[in-house]
Amino acid sequence: MSAPAVDAPDSLSHLIPSRTIRGFVVAVVSGLFFTLLNTSVKELAGEMPPLLVSWGRWLAGVVVIAPIMLWHGGIAGLVTRDFKLHCFRGLFHTSGYALWYEAVVWLPLATIAALGFTGPIFVTIGAVLFLHEKVRARRWIAVAIGFLGMLVIVRPGLVEANPGVWLMLGAVPLIAGSNLVAKAVSGRDRPALVVFWQTMIATVCFAPFGLWFWQTPTLTQLLLFLAAGFFGTMGYFFITWAYRLLDISALQPITFLGIVWAALMDVTVWGKTSDIWTFVGAAIIVAATSYIAHREAVAGGKKK
Repeated sequence: MSAPAVDAPDSLSHLIPSRTIRGFVVAVVSGLFFTLLNTSVKELAGEMPPLLVSWGRWLAGVVVIAPIMLWHGGIAGLVTRDFKLHCFRGLFHTSGYALWYEAVVWLPLATIAALGFTGPIFVTIGAVLFLHEKVRARRWIAVAIGFLGMLVIVRPGLVEANPGVWLMLGAVPLIAGSNLVAKAVSGRDRPALVVFWQTMIATVCFAPFGLWFWQTPTLTQLLLFLAAGFFGTMGYFFITWAYRLLDISALQPITFLGIVWAALMDVTVWGKTSDIWTFVGAAIIVAATSYIAHREAVAGGKKK
């Protein structure tokens, strides 16, 4: 279901010979860019319709990446080995981020990051329901522990219900599906090409919503859109690069750093802090999903 890690020379090989360390470095950098992306989007979504923000963010991404791709490879450099797979991924990606960007309006970035960690849990459930994969008791226990971590964050009945939580719980399974397809595609196309087609397809899919909710951005908003396009493009470039270097099981624990960057942004930009339960729940979820990813890697190794 996923492509193996690729140990091929790249632009960092001469500086960091170890494939594992290169994978960790580019994964950490991707997390920083994604946090900056969410910060830009949250600021914009507080002033404009979130679906317009979604379109503007992806359109800005095209402005960033298209000239670079054409400069380095021309039209021929845009040819993909599996256009249908990119389109299939686009359906998951667009639907998931439509909900995600709506949720950003309601929740702190740290909570967004924490709930985003539940992706592998939904992947496991989806694999059983739709792919009829066999999952043993230990992975089901990890799934249950992951949901426990989610309940620690949400605390139903103990804190006021937030619409953003429900939006995130709809977004995460869709984005998890997108990430699985991204892993498969990353073994066939180079990272920049994967990001280019993801950006183009998302721009086309969000265009009707962007035009429907259109309002002319101010100069500050326009600059934020361009920043979001740059941050998002770089984030996806680096995480796709990481997928080529390491298995998901190795990358999963690094995701916990995302909540650290998000919490710092919450304090720096909006002067807000997340409660301790967000971090406790996130730690539980990351521990559970790391085990799930490890068992997935072990199961995959036995099939080879």
